[in-house]
Amino acid sequence: MSPDIWNPTWEDPFVPTVDADDEYAELIEAMRAAQEAVTRSKPTPRAAAAAAARLREIATAIAEFEVDEDDQIAGKRWDSAGHGQALIPPIHLDRMTDTTAIGRVTIGRFHSGRYAMNGGVAPLIFDEILARLANHHRPWARTARLEVVFRAPAPLHTELTVTARLVEQQGRKRFLHGTLHHGDVLLVEAEGLWIELKHEQTHNISRVLKEVAG
Repeated sequence: MSPDIWNPTWEDPFVPTVDADDEYAELIEAMRAAQEAVTRSKPTPRAAAAAAARLREIATAIAEFEVDEDDQIAGKRWDSAGHGQALIPPIHLDRMTDTTAIGRVTIGRFHSGRYAMNGGVAPLIFDEILARLANHHRPWARTARLEVVFRAPAPLHTELTVTARLVEQQGRKRFLHGTLHHGDVLLVEAEGLWIELKHEQTHNISRVLKEVAG
């Protein structure tokens, strides 16, 4: 587990994930549960309005603790599957080297695209695991291209295997390949390109990005 979960950093150790049971992990798990429950439900108007009011109360209470992006916890809980965010299905990382990674992911109804994984979820999964491998023990690089090819529908509520492999590096370019399998069945594969940032691009990157965003 992270040495200090309340003061995480953007430095990704890229190690196997563990089960986290601290307060912040519980918060994220509750968010995922709410997303799944809303997706699965057909509430009455009264129930929907009541739930919306309670969610707004929670949002208001948490907003009191808003911080700068560099100080937030979300996205930096590298020890836990999903590293502290509820956007994509949490990937459980099992084995990693400098050039490969293998993990597991299960797709729920929140990420469904009519009885199977929504096609737009696959790029999120691959951008997650390929980018982490691309940056493992290497200078920071950003996604330049990600191409996804669908081979078969990805089933819901079933543990799937996701892999990543660093194919080659040419100067600042890093080429990666990924797959998503259900047993021996290839569901999705991806090819990606990551470009290593120049020194001037990484220097005080937070300030530069804020200026670009206006």
